[in-house]
Amino acid sequence: MSVNRPKWKVKLRKSNYSQHTSRELVPQLKLNGHYSLDEVLQSIVKEGGCALDYDNLKHAAGLIMRKIEECLVAGISVSLPIGRLTPGVTGLWEASRRYDSNVRAQNEAVVRYAMTAHMRRAMANPLLEEIGQGGGRQLAIYNLVWGFDGSDMLVTQPGAGMTITGDLLLMNGDLPERGVYLLEETTGAVAAHIRPEEMLVNTRKRIVLTLPRDLAAGTYLVRVVSQCTTSPRPLKEARGYTFPRALTVE
Repeated sequence: MSVNRPKWKVKLRKSNYSQHTSRELVPQLKLNGHYSLDEVLQSIVKEGGCALDYDNLKHAAGLIMRKIEECLVAGISVSLPIGRLTPGVTGLWEASRRYDSNVRAQNEAVVRYAMTAHMRRAMANPLLEEIGQGGGRQLAIYNLVWGFDGSDMLVTQPGAGMTITGDLLLMNGDLPERGVYLLEETTGAVAAHIRPEEMLVNTRKRIVLTLPRDLAAGTYLVRVVSQCTTSPRPLKEARGYTFPRALTVE
């Protein structure tokens, strides 16, 4: 997974802090997915360039994670390429009331994280796109899953199955531009348009489809165009949402 300039989508909500004005809004990141450690290791092996196979890589990663945990529990800080992990204690120390369990509970053991200079450079100058305000739902893609087996590695093949999860994905309405698009990452050109009638499953939260069997190898962005709203009545004009993480077709 290459490290590029962050290109994130955010929702805006009102601040709960009294010192902020009514016009000040807090950005809330819309996550592009979630990886477990096991899924990260699968991705490394699938992308190639690793001298270890999956089982050996998993064993090595397990040893490293356990050693880091041992260090932190022992009160030892650990420096990693992405940042420094430092054990710490929360709250204030009230010596005269240490008998009180509520007072003692203020002093919790925690781990604090500080980014390295490399990570600060990687996260510098983010490109943020607003996708809505408040608690209202908006058209969005939360995750892409390949092969109907629960894997969210963004590497797939022509003809493979794909599940899109998100909000307001239902293809109600009748505008011809509705559907799922595969856009060439570098040019934005449309490589494929999967229409609603070609989808295997289509609900407000989920789309299941099969990628075209003649799809050329390359790197693509997935875009959904829908007329769906929170009410049964479709929009007069369709809206689109492009998932920011590219998929590689081999």
